[in-house]
Amino acid sequence: MKQILVLSDNDLERHVTEKILLSGLDEVKILSAAGTEQALDILKREKTDLFIADIPKFNLARCNMISSVQKLVPETPILVLSSGEQEHVSQNIWRLGIRDYLLKPCRPTWIIAAVKSLLGKSAQRPAEEQPEEKRKEHYANSLAGYLRSFQYKKCIQTTREYLDVLYRDEDNIETIRSEVVDFAAGMVELSAPFGQPTQWKLSNCLEHFRIRFDRQGRKYESYLTLEKMLDILFESLEGSNFYEVESGQKILNYIDRNLRKGLSLDDAAEYANMSSCYFSKFFKKMTGQNYIAYITDGKVELAKQMLLDTDLPVINISYELSYGETNYFSKAFKRKVGVTPTEFRESGKRAGVQSGVR
Repeated sequence: MKQILVLSDNDLERHVTEKILLSGLDEVKILSAAGTEQALDILKREKTDLFIADIPKFNLARCNMISSVQKLVPETPILVLSSGEQEHVSQNIWRLGIRDYLLKPCRPTWIIAAVKSLLGKSAQRPAEEQPEEKRKEHYANSLAGYLRSFQYKKCIQTTREYLDVLYRDEDNIETIRSEVVDFAAGMVELSAPFGQPTQWKLSNCLEHFRIRFDRQGRKYESYLTLEKMLDILFESLEGSNFYEVESGQKILNYIDRNLRKGLSLDDAAEYANMSSCYFSKFFKKMTGQNYIAYITDGKVELAKQMLLDTDLPVINISYELSYGETNYFSKAFKRKVGVTPTEFRESGKRAGVQSGVR
């Protein structure tokens, strides 16, 4: 018998929801909670197959409640019923990482259909996932979390780490192709709240990636596709009402998205709507680094990736990162890493870390 927990601080609404569930479902037991404390207590004591939260209007307390439930029972599906405005509800649902919600008033048949679907998914979940499924889910969840907190750099780092692990641990090229395409498809799903234009862009990007088997076989090509998809997501975010982030993080996202373009201090200051002098001090206080050091560190990390995962000549990598002269790039790289780009690539080959180049 499946157990469903229904939370609502409105006795009548809770009673109506319970009546709908009992009349439309077989072999279910309905657990009832009138408040957050009671709901959390039940979730600690009882095995719950589905949590239904009736949230008339989202606020900080409601969001914290959902977050507490997610941490307490991460495997339990959540269905939100809300009578709020769709835009406000969808923004909060997206930030919390919930996929399933219904706007009230809604027909009882809709509720039953949603509940059956979620209970079905719960029943189909394998007792023990395969290692590759665990890997993909772990990094996909991390990526979604950083996206919801608007941290572009963390998204990029998570993507790189995922590909490093995937290409290191898998020898079967077909397994790699399948998994990396699935990972990219998950990024398309994350765009659902941003509207059709964004979804179309991402879907088009995914389709080109899906049919280009040579790209999936090379780690750096896969990375470039996922990076492009992240840029589409953040570009959409910046022009949407979802992008509620303090100015410092927004500025960092802009800089990190444009590392390859040789973004000058004046360019970044103009984006931040500050004078160059004030922005330089603001940036140092925010990051603990001066602007040039931050940009150089970011470019060096990109250079390391290209040196290990591609056969691009050093001069091409230099131009790719907007260095006007290869010698200047090599000197900047050596100051940060301790060896020249060529020496770094050679040591990488000797250590066998260039496994991503296929």
